[in-house]
Amino acid sequence: MLDIASFDGMWAFEAEKLGASEVVASDCLWGTLENLLLLRGILGSSVKPFYNVSPYNLTERLDVYFEENFGSDGQHVRRFDIVQHLGLLYHLRDPLLSLSQARSVTRDGGLMLIETEVVLDRSDSALVFNGLPSTTRLRDNYSVWWAPTMSCLDEMLLASFFVPLKHTQETIEFDVPVSQHGRTASKREFSAPPRLGRTAIWAEATSPKGPVGKWEREMFRTFRNPGLDLRRLGWVHRADGVDGFADDGV
Repeated sequence: MLDIASFDGMWAFEAEKLGASEVVASDCLWGTLENLLLLRGILGSSVKPFYNVSPYNLTERLDVYFEENFGSDGQHVRRFDIVQHLGLLYHLRDPLLSLSQARSVTRDGGLMLIETEVVLDRSDSALVFNGLPSTTRLRDNYSVWWAPTMSCLDEMLLASFFVPLKHTQETIEFDVPVSQHGRTASKREFSAPPRLGRTAIWAEATSPKGPVGKWEREMFRTFRNPGLDLRRLGWVHRADGVDGFADDGV
């Protein structure tokens, strides 16, 4: 399994404790690596840290893990069974890029556990932009870029070839103490600040089966929809123009 933005490794160590046979922890916050290495030694852990890896370039920077296996695994076999994407989405300026990269390193039928801030009191599909420090709409924290509504989160997952498993979803209301990170919603935009929550949900990695339609082809135009690594996913081009995934027998 892969723990993206692992920080000091808390959830990577928890996954190992719960029985994961191999755990990779990735991050690009170099200062937290010392904490992870200290805890790794104390716990006698085998977690593998890759701390020069951004959530935007998992397939590129984890090439050592994927390619140098020195075993019988095929090129695409080493994709992860489980990916943890916890407390990260709302910190990313380009969240869909991260989800596409997460899909590219997850095996078909594998699972992603995502946990993020969400807007609770809107039913439409919207990704609320928090804004610059002088115009924050959700809370006064410049590292928070977005908060999706629940519908928007579902659709972002589907657009990244993950199917949200709604029966697994857990949600709580999240009220940031005003004295620490007060909300500064503009009265011109909201009569009251949106209610924020935190939600966690499992999503299953899927791929198009059978003939690839116009929507899938649009998604695979990576020059304007970057993130999906078609080579890592096993996508192949054939001379007869019938493209597809290698594990579909194409």
